[in-house]
Amino acid sequence: MKAAVLIEPNRIELVDEQIPSCPSDGVLVKILACGVCGSDLRTFQGGSGGVAFPFRQGHEITAEVVESNYEAYPVGTRLMCTLLITCGECWYCRNGMQNLCDRKEKYGREVVENGPGGFAQYAAYSRTVLEKGCFGIIPPDYDPVAASLAETASSVLNSHINAGVSMDDLVVVIGSGAIGCLHAEIARLNGAKEVMVVEMSREKASLAVKQGFPDIYNYASGDDELRRIVLRKTGGRGADTVICACPSGQAQEDALHLARKRGKVIFFGGVGKSSMVVLDTNLIHYKEILIYGASAYTPDVTRKALDLIASGRIDASRYITHRYALENLQQAFDDMKAGKTIKAVAIPWEVLK
Repeated sequence: MKAAVLIEPNRIELVDEQIPSCPSDGVLVKILACGVCGSDLRTFQGGSGGVAFPFRQGHEITAEVVESNYEAYPVGTRLMCTLLITCGECWYCRNGMQNLCDRKEKYGREVVENGPGGFAQYAAYSRTVLEKGCFGIIPPDYDPVAASLAETASSVLNSHINAGVSMDDLVVVIGSGAIGCLHAEIARLNGAKEVMVVEMSREKASLAVKQGFPDIYNYASGDDELRRIVLRKTGGRGADTVICACPSGQAQEDALHLARKRGKVIFFGGVGKSSMVVLDTNLIHYKEILIYGASAYTPDVTRKALDLIASGRIDASRYITHRYALENLQQAFDDMKAGKTIKAVAIPWEVLK
């Protein structure tokens, strides 16, 4: 089979690998699509820990079962495979917070015992992975490429469940990539009164508008005019909720200035060490701002996210702006760095066109 392997930072090669054997208690799947996300880009550039080269990335997988020794997923079943593998035994797992598992493994994001990531044509999953991971059945009439957005939507949905958005909220989302647009859409589904998506890149803002995402404001997060707009919309208070949906420490600092007293700020996703800033904790103290971290998802939330997509309440197809064969995966990362994509997806079986 063909696989796209990260040989070293910023260099991917298409290699031949042996098709894995179907586990005696698991499944062999044909990978239909694998999303490319910001954490993949960070790893591609050499900015992620837990990676030993050569390394196969990819964790936003949809696949079809082609051989099965697992009764719940017979041959022909199409699966969303969000490969966060939890122990099921630690305090966090036993209390419904599997995303914070003390012993979790993350396929395609770090080197793990159970196997590599999804930028390949086949993968094999054992019963342990199937039962402790985050899998869901894709309806037979739904596009499996669009369903690859479910992993990203799971993380976003989990953060909204934890932090909460009320129907009177004005929500500011910083970043108009797939994650930022998903935050905006889920905030609206939760009843937010108004959502503003802030994007400093003119090209990315234009792309989001072209794809049908409303209320895009082309400003830097610290722009004084942006703050005046927020204050004008809220009678001088500030935003009820501010979501940092981009890997920028400066955006996190700016969020504190945009939020109202006792407002909420969600830090979604990690930032590189070079992007970290010193936060003005006096703003947090005197304005009584509530700050929420957001990391990963639980099995229950992944199924809810897949249902939102498969039912059409989230139109996943408009997020996916670019599709790449495995042999062109390096181009996908170059396009992401240039801000040309909302969501890029690798299609393994376009390799041999």
